[in-house]
Amino acid sequence: MTAPVVPADPVAWPVAVALRAAVADELVAALGGTPATTAVVPGRDVAIDDCCNGQAWVRIVRVFPTRPGEFPQGRTTPIGDGCDPGVYWAVELGVGTARCAPSQDDFGNPPPAEDLERSATVLADDAGRIRRAVLSRLPEVETVEEVFVGEQTSVGPSGGCVGQELLVTVMTTLCVGGDEE
Repeated sequence: MTAPVVPADPVAWPVAVALRAAVADELVAALGGTPATTAVVPGRDVAIDDCCNGQAWVRIVRVFPTRPGEFPQGRTTPIGDGCDPGVYWAVELGVGTARCAPSQDDFGNPPPAEDLERSATVLADDAGRIRRAVLSRLPEVETVEEVFVGEQTSVGPSGGCVGQELLVTVMTTLCVGGDEE
C-alpha cells in the first residue's frame, strides 16, 4: 500500500483530517450503520455517489484571515514579513452524510410515511453525532483555538440520495504571514 500524501498545508489539512477521524469514530454506531466511505473530499460540491452504502465527508470550504475579536468573520489583511500580530487563519469546513432516500415503488406509489420518517431519523442521528464530534473533538486539535458551529442544511433528495451537512469554522493558532511549518 502506498503511503498517504501529506500536503504542504499546515493550516486547513490537519484540521480536516482530525475532523474526518472524529466523525468516523462517532458514526460507527449510527442508526443508519457505519458509512462505507468517510473521507476528506475535494471541491465545492460533494459527489454523492455511494449513499446507499452510507457516505460521510469533510470538505475544506475556505481558509481566510481573521482576528480573535472578529472571528468567525473574515478580513483582508496585508501580509508582513513575519507573523502579523493578532491575525490568524480561520478554516471553514463542511461535514456531512448521505444515505439512500426512500423512493416510489415499481408501481409509482410514494414511499410509506414510516420509510420517510425512518430516513429522517437516520439523518437526525447522523447530524447529532457530527455535532458531538465537532464540539468534543475539534477543540482538542493542537492548532485549533476556537470552534464556531454554523448552519446545518439538507442535501437532496437527488439521484436516490438524501443527506445533511454542517458548516463549522475554526480559528487556528497559526498566525497569518508567519512561518507555517
